[in-house]
Parts: sequence; C-alpha cells; structure tokens
Amino acid sequence: MKKYRLLINGQNFLIESDGKPRKHGFYQNFFIEAANPKQAELIVTSRLWHDKELTKITLNKKKDPPRIKLCTFWELDILNYVGKLNTDRNFYLEKRWWQFWK
Repeated sequence: MKKYRLLINGQNFLIESDGKPRKHGFYQNFFIEAANPKQAELIVTSRLWHDKELTKITLNKKKDPPRIKLCTFWELDILNYVGKLNTDRNFYLEKRWWQFWK
C-alpha cells in the first residue's frame, strides 16, 4: 500500500454561526494508506460524508447540497511525521458571488 497526504476542500456547508445559518467551506488534511490516489480519494470522501460531527452541524437542504473535492495530494515515502501535522478541519465563511471584492 502507498501512503498519501490529501488536502480536501468542503464547500457550500450551511452551518449556524453567530445565531444565523451561513455558508461555510473548510480545508482538511488526511493521511491515508491506499493502493492508488483514486482509492485514497474515495476513502477520504466516504469518511467525510459519514462524519457524524460534520453531518450534525450541516443544515443544507437536498436541493442545495454541500460539496467535497480533492484540492491536491502528495505521495509520501513514510508516515512517521504525521502526528506532528495538523489534521483539524479549518472552516471559513464563504462569500457570495457579488462579494468578490471583499
């Protein structure tokens, strides 16, 4: 099995912040052992869609679903330093299309 680091970007997550539902995105690193990059992406995507913490805070309706996409990946030789790297989910507030200048 090969070792991979994947950077995932979640978008269009409707999450309550400051008492109002707002669209958020997030970035998150994953470290995976898989046979190939596509399998690593499928494993990570499945983990996110079944993440109880994430589904609990997501308020999206079926007509406006959140999206998860792979930003980039790296094939690694070893996973020894993984415990020192941040794998937390880092949320950001998404801007609406007309707020491109902000």
